[in-house]
Amino acid sequence: MVILIINGLLEINRARDGFYLLLEREATVLLRHFEKNIQEAFASLQLMENQSGRPFLNPSLQGSFSGLDDSIAEYLVGAAYRVDQLDGEKVLGPFDLQALAEQIVVTSIEIYDPKGNLLRGWPAHSPGLEKKAVLSGLIRGKRSVILDLFDKPPAEQNPWFSVAIQRKATGGIIALHLDAEKMKQLFRQFVVQKAISDIGLREGILFIAVQDAHLKPLAQTDPGYVVETDEDPFLRSSLRSDRPLSRLYQSKKGEEVFEVAGSFSIEGKPEGLIRIGYSPKEIHPVLNQIKKNVALSIFFFLVFGIAAISLIWANQNRHLRKMKEMEDRVQLAERLSSLGHLAAGVSHEIRNPLNAISMGLQRLKREFSPQDETRSMEYVSFIELVLKEIRRVNEIIEQFLSLSRPFQLNLKPSSIRELLNHLITLFQEEASSQNIDLGAEIDTDLPSIKMDHEKLTQAFINIMKNGMQAMEGGGLLRIKATSFKDSVKVVISDSGPGIPPEQMEKIFNYYYTTKERGVGLGLPIAHRIIEAHGGRLKVESRVGSGTQVTITFPLKDKDQG
Repeated sequence: MVILIINGLLEINRARDGFYLLLEREATVLLRHFEKNIQEAFASLQLMENQSGRPFLNPSLQGSFSGLDDSIAEYLVGAAYRVDQLDGEKVLGPFDLQALAEQIVVTSIEIYDPKGNLLRGWPAHSPGLEKKAVLSGLIRGKRSVILDLFDKPPAEQNPWFSVAIQRKATGGIIALHLDAEKMKQLFRQFVVQKAISDIGLREGILFIAVQDAHLKPLAQTDPGYVVETDEDPFLRSSLRSDRPLSRLYQSKKGEEVFEVAGSFSIEGKPEGLIRIGYSPKEIHPVLNQIKKNVALSIFFFLVFGIAAISLIWANQNRHLRKMKEMEDRVQLAERLSSLGHLAAGVSHEIRNPLNAISMGLQRLKREFSPQDETRSMEYVSFIELVLKEIRRVNEIIEQFLSLSRPFQLNLKPSSIRELLNHLITLFQEEASSQNIDLGAEIDTDLPSIKMDHEKLTQAFINIMKNGMQAMEGGGLLRIKATSFKDSVKVVISDSGPGIPPEQMEKIFNYYYTTKERGVGLGLPIAHRIIEAHGGRLKVESRVGSGTQVTITFPLKDKDQG
């Protein structure tokens, strides 16, 4: 999962970097194209200057410069109306006028009253300018706009160019004046603007901007996206770099912009910077699709991984259970082997003396009974008690011997129903004497199963005795037998106190007992007999609710024995 997630993140980054690289390559081609346009425009401008002195004084500009005079005149008239609007909102002082003059690219700005008297201006004096002659038409009210721009004679030294308008709201005149240097600068800006405007912006390009070597703007298509600062380290680095540089930033409009900037030169001399801004929006849908694909891959891998781990876990648990069963069987075999040796020794060392003692006691009972009737009864009772205990010791020895011998089952098809009915009849009297209600619910159509009648009877007796011994104050012992398609199930339940959880794990251990006179062999022997028949024995118990023992026998033939 970690490797897949890391690989997915790397894939997203590679895709994003690849898209930006494609944009950068496209921008590099456009930069070279715009640089060529600007170089050709400046070469044509230089040629016209060499031929006519000052092309911006020529009233009939032709070729690639046709229409520039109208564009410049329209720009300056619009700038004058803008000054009028700003001064109407707030009286402009000298510093305000200076800032406007630098922004508009003019030499001076002057504000007159309706009679042509100067009210304010920057700078205070404009040498060599015949203001009255320019303003006379406006003062007399015959015209609303005066243009004194492109009709200057070529031989005129240090010509001035002027635009004046009649103020709309307050009356008076706004005049803008340019010397030859400012007009040349303005003319060059419009030439550059025309050079970058000849190509329509394709979808995804937000702006194209050109700045001079001092990072002052020469032309731009959308000022809202352009970061204009001569202290910008990226722009400074782009000016010095011999290849285009790129960056990602937030514009004034709050939109993400991918910008590529490259320097341009004229006649081998660096002249400025061309900048192209792209919108990364068209990249986002593709990146989002890649992210979805990565997320889906991670999800499916996660589902597959969980499924695989679950299968491995289940398979491992199955193997662990088998190993645990094998370990239990090995331990059981070891215990049985020990018991075999112990039983053999016990049978030889104890059984013969017990028989001798038993025969001696029987002879004493028969031949040496006291004459006194009272003492005779006490004598006989004592002899019977000793004989009973000898028989109990003999039974324990027999149980040891049965554990030590391998089961040799004598399997025959027999009725499990008859066996259970026999046991109910056998235990009925003992149950009544202990105030135990013995109930049975046995199907009449129980099928016959292959079983060793004697051994299976012993197993059920041990289980039923355990249930009856658990109900010291009386209770209910219930036997239920039902048949299924491939098995016969016998359930023996009691209403005793139940078995605590901490004792449930030990009930099949040999010698483990909670009874004062118990040996701890009844349930393990029953378990062994039932397993030898191919059956399963399951014990369920809840403290305070009794214990339920479920025995299941398969109906299909098995190699039993």
